[in-house]
Amino acid sequence: MGDVATRPRWILELDPDFPGPAQVAPYLPEAVVLDVAVPGRERWPEVAAPHVAYGTMATLTRMRRHPALAGAVFDDYPALRCSAYYRAVYDLLGRAAVIVPMTALVHLPLARMFGERVFVRSDSNFKHFAAAVVDLAEVAGFTDARRAHHDALVVVSEVVDPGAEFRCFCRDGRAFCHSSYPAEPWGPAPPEVIAFAESAARRLLDAGGPNMVTVDVGVGSDRTRLIEMGGVNSWGIYGGDPGAFIAAMEAEALARM
Repeated sequence: MGDVATRPRWILELDPDFPGPAQVAPYLPEAVVLDVAVPGRERWPEVAAPHVAYGTMATLTRMRRHPALAGAVFDDYPALRCSAYYRAVYDLLGRAAVIVPMTALVHLPLARMFGERVFVRSDSNFKHFAAAVVDLAEVAGFTDARRAHHDALVVVSEVVDPGAEFRCFCRDGRAFCHSSYPAEPWGPAPPEVIAFAESAARRLLDAGGPNMVTVDVGVGSDRTRLIEMGGVNSWGIYGGDPGAFIAAMEAEALARM
């Protein structure tokens, strides 16, 4: 992973609800641990570039607004919205899906489009509300209970069984860390899943999207599906190889110098 004197400096947020940084912390004894006890009043460290951040999306979004540390976050959160990346990978979803304002749910002919149940999730990876399978009879109550998000875009899709799920971290269209998720025992992704993930990552890259992404893949009984694409600074590695994760993140930090 390189000489300590020349390696990028890591900035970790040790949040009990996001265990990823704690998994890599033992391999990074020189890392700076963020003090984010009061959101919006962080004590941002003074760390010379190159640097790499690993923490929650909420904290790293604020870090991106801090000029001296913005380069530590590789994730482009607007580009990771479903409405931004679906155009490059829609056929890989393996399910019919549309993106609409939440207020449109009660006006759409959902039964004709999707059947008696629909899957609803936020357009954003910030997951402002929990994704859910909703019976059509409950759609009005579902939207009414989420009034704070009425102006937000949501993804509405048919309900499918994703099967076994895997997460692949990709850099420039090549996987560098992978694992089953979310339930233990974790195991590596099989070669066919890695190939599928790399294909999705390359498509997004060719469409002008970010070069550092996670690709979540479901292996159902009928086909392999793209579950979701995300970033790398705020996504858990589960059973992935910490050393491989650290090495690729540091290589990217150096490449961005």
